[in-house]
Amino acid sequence: MKKSILVCLTLLTVLAFAVSAIEQSKDQNGRRKAIEKTTAQAALTEIERKNPNASAQLSAVEKEIEADLSVDKAYKHMTFLVEEVGQRLAGTKSIAKAAHYIRKELEGYGLDARIDRFYMYHSYPEYAALKVIYPEDRAIEAKPCCHILSTLEEGLTGELVYAGAGGYEDYESLQVKDKIVLVDMTWAPPRPEKARIALEKGAKALVIMNWGTSDNPVIQMGAIKSVWGNPTPESFKQIPQIPVISITRASGEYLKELCSKGKVKVWLRAEATREWVLANQPIGTLYGTERPEEFVLVGGHLEAWGKTAICNSSGNSQILELARVLAKHKDKLKRSIVFGFWDGHEIAEAAGSTYYVDTNWDKLAQHCIAYVNIDNPGIVGTSIPKSSGVPEVREFQKSVVKDVWGEEGDWSMAYKGGDESFLGVGVPYIGFSTGYTPEELERLNWASLSPWLHSEADTLDKIDKKLYEKHLHFFAVLITRLCNSEMVPYDLSALVGVSKSHVESLKELSEGIKPIELNSLMAKVQQLESAVQSLNKYKEEMQAHQIGSEKEAIDLINEASIRVSRELSPILWMEADKYNQDPYGYYLVGKPIPKLYIPITNMRKLKENQEEFHLWHTQFIRERNRVSNAIGNAIGHLTLTTKLLEELK
Repeated sequence: MKKSILVCLTLLTVLAFAVSAIEQSKDQNGRRKAIEKTTAQAALTEIERKNPNASAQLSAVEKEIEADLSVDKAYKHMTFLVEEVGQRLAGTKSIAKAAHYIRKELEGYGLDARIDRFYMYHSYPEYAALKVIYPEDRAIEAKPCCHILSTLEEGLTGELVYAGAGGYEDYESLQVKDKIVLVDMTWAPPRPEKARIALEKGAKALVIMNWGTSDNPVIQMGAIKSVWGNPTPESFKQIPQIPVISITRASGEYLKELCSKGKVKVWLRAEATREWVLANQPIGTLYGTERPEEFVLVGGHLEAWGKTAICNSSGNSQILELARVLAKHKDKLKRSIVFGFWDGHEIAEAAGSTYYVDTNWDKLAQHCIAYVNIDNPGIVGTSIPKSSGVPEVREFQKSVVKDVWGEEGDWSMAYKGGDESFLGVGVPYIGFSTGYTPEELERLNWASLSPWLHSEADTLDKIDKKLYEKHLHFFAVLITRLCNSEMVPYDLSALVGVSKSHVESLKELSEGIKPIELNSLMAKVQQLESAVQSLNKYKEEMQAHQIGSEKEAIDLINEASIRVSRELSPILWMEADKYNQDPYGYYLVGKPIPKLYIPITNMRKLKENQEEFHLWHTQFIRERNRVSNAIGNAIGHLTLTTKLLEELK
């Protein structure tokens, strides 16, 4: 009996301790959540303090989502990716580790998550060496770029010539055939385009000096594949077959000065592999409530060089925190969100995001509202809000920046870089991060993405935590608005304005070339302008509740807006056809209607009685028909939509 009582007392004591532990744990969790909530609210208060109108400009849902954001949780992810994983190139165990971590986190938030596996054409750096052999002897530390043509073991020798940034204009007064070219690291043009142009000009090798200040010891890693995404049998031939190495800024300035004094000869050797590897690309989907088939695509590259803090553990971690909080509020999101962590970004040149386009074409074409790219948020020393995108979302982007930052900042047209794989399918691109002031940028020799990019110096201390947190809040508001706006936030008038401007530029460019006829194309653009104005009138009437079936009207307006954007994007921004990709950083992206710009610029150099002139004229006519057809399709979509909207009144 005593033994039974003793056992009961022991059990009761254990139970009491367990209950106490549970209550203590609950209390600790409650305190921790309260602290996190207070921290998030403090961050929101700080934003409102710097921008007094921010609170009034944010919706109730946006405020709720912002209040739940935790910069500490984002930093926890970033710390793991930087310190536990570090450099993660495609095909390695490190990127597989990062991918599985991300999938597990996404599944924990309740998302439908997976890891896509597919082959990518990849490259690994192996060896590089550089020596000055005339007018003096000096060894220079170097690293190989990836996807290069490797030299033989004995290397190669040649005269060294400095060619500035390595763009076409930098070669105008230079003869570089069979010479080795030295260029500055810049993003205008980016590294792959430098290599493509150098090879086209006949150079036998390329040496790239890093950006940043002269005391910066970093040698930046990178690739020069140029061909965007996985190659086809045709584009495979376009991968630059040229040895390319990277050196420090100080070494580059030494060589540049040497070149300015007279003839310089160097010897170099470079080796890198070329091979096919399997990707590890996490994808997570959060389903909306009212329009689940429509979605916003949010992405950033997972593959990364060096310690990876800026590029792009910072972006990966923000996407994870955004996924967590948005999943918590999924009942308040009308559209779905797909989160992509792109493999094959650094070396295979956006192979991961291109694969996503290639294998989800119909879904993207019909239902994707926008692609939001998150890369390099919160770099120490940056301060200017910088947006990049396409004209139809420019005003939307600027409005969100102003609501969060208190100013519109700078906006620029997206260039062919940063996983901009969506120009062909026509999904509007939205990118954002703070940048350096012009003065600081010049001091850093145009190191727009920091002097530490793609190196072991890209550590956690290179992220400004408060600035990083502000980026987090910005993207939360931006994505929420894209999910919940009744009408897609496209300004078709801006798109028409750019189309008119492009045709006017081409008319000026072709002045004096008799066979060039562009008046018919301008007339087509004016018809498009009129059709857009009619649609805008119905949008105003619908917003004033003058159309009976609002949901049906919204659906019609949205579908027309998406179709027009899809039709015009490939002709305005691409030389390649819509199902293919232009090279990385291609010089023609941003030129007025590239498919017409090419024949016109070639005809300008020729006489009318030359055979080549007639060949280019034929190409011009056919490309003009392609452009006219796309504009005509856009007009057709708008005309049909306005008829249907009239019937709803």
